[in-house]
Amino acid sequence: MRFGLKKSVLGVAGAAAALGMILTGCGAGGAASGKVGTVEDPVTIRFAWWGNDSRAKTTQEVIKAFEAANPTIKVEGENTEFSSYWDKMATQIAGGTTPDVFTMSGAYPGEYASRGVLLDLDKVKDQLDTSKFADGTVDLGKIAGKQYTITAGVNAMSMVIDPKVFEAAGVELPDDETWTWDDYADIAAQITKNSPQGTFGTTPMANDSFLAVWARQHGEDLYTDDGTKLGISEDTAAEWFGLNKKLMETGGAPSASQTVEDGSAQPELTLMGQGKQGMKISWSNQMNSYSGSPLVMMKLPGESTRPGSWLRSSMEYAISSKSAHPKEAAQFINYLVNNMDAATKIKSDRGMPANTELKAGIAPLLKESQQKEAVYLDRLAKLDIEPPLPFPAGSSATMEVLNRYNTDVLFGKVSPQDAAKGFISEVNQNLG
Repeated sequence: MRFGLKKSVLGVAGAAAALGMILTGCGAGGAASGKVGTVEDPVTIRFAWWGNDSRAKTTQEVIKAFEAANPTIKVEGENTEFSSYWDKMATQIAGGTTPDVFTMSGAYPGEYASRGVLLDLDKVKDQLDTSKFADGTVDLGKIAGKQYTITAGVNAMSMVIDPKVFEAAGVELPDDETWTWDDYADIAAQITKNSPQGTFGTTPMANDSFLAVWARQHGEDLYTDDGTKLGISEDTAAEWFGLNKKLMETGGAPSASQTVEDGSAQPELTLMGQGKQGMKISWSNQMNSYSGSPLVMMKLPGESTRPGSWLRSSMEYAISSKSAHPKEAAQFINYLVNNMDAATKIKSDRGMPANTELKAGIAPLLKESQQKEAVYLDRLAKLDIEPPLPFPAGSSATMEVLNRYNTDVLFGKVSPQDAAKGFISEVNQNLG
């Protein structure tokens, strides 16, 4: 398996206002206690992650297996829903109770690394084996040339399609090698028109990583190389806001209020999860979370003209720079990303494994939808698309800002052009 990656990449949102104040002054030096664990008195490390009950159950099973194989180390697991995970992390950091190992994504690695919260993993490189990782996947955890995270798995932006909705509406499936965003909007409107009330062609996705794909398809980058401001132009951002408004106005997407409600729902409770939506822009590893009929994964519109999607870390593992047991923490991460038993439990829940042997080993165990994801990621890998630079410090609030302006556009409170202007101005202030 070759993912064809060349640079680090990050990108989601969160509670950044408090983060900037809380993290200021955090030291970068480790605080190893020097204690050597024994079976009678094991070293205890804490591991924090986000996710639903299913992920929590699986993770606890992996923890028990790790402890059985490493009786001198005890792992205390802490699961939190994604909506409150980053607030909890900020509070723990401020209180000096940062977990030893924790999961990250999006702009947060860059945010935390810039403030000394993350351990430079070169300090524990003897405990971390990345020799079997696919080309480029190790670099996904590098920020400014230093290794701060290890990818838990790889995913990408995709278009999830429900063939049953298409068939019931009498609409042909699109050709993802040729379709455009105009085709996407037209197909969405046609599906809604030909479907029972309450079933729609699609719903808008307000996500900064998706906006980054949109920008790259337009020959731009979401952020400038120095990370001090947005690189996307006002016109390109306005066109994106306009697309979401068009989807709603032409009937291809539901009302503004229903779109907002659907965007905050658990995957199985979304319109797609209920079998009431034809197309959904989604992270590839989330397709298995939708509880509808067998689904199909396709490339986003416009990818054949100028590819914008890239393979990125679905989730990343980091170690606190204040951990008293960095070597044991690294041993645990090494188990998560290199142990076959752990992989057979986790499968692709955290993205497709970067370790090529693990990916091959779990292939027979994957559900049909997960196998489709693997095929899709391999299709993207063959395009050898260069990822953007890591999302910069100060960008963890971008998605919240983007969602707010997009909601205002859908409710008719602001025009797409004014939304673009306000969005760029506000994010640039955060970066500055």
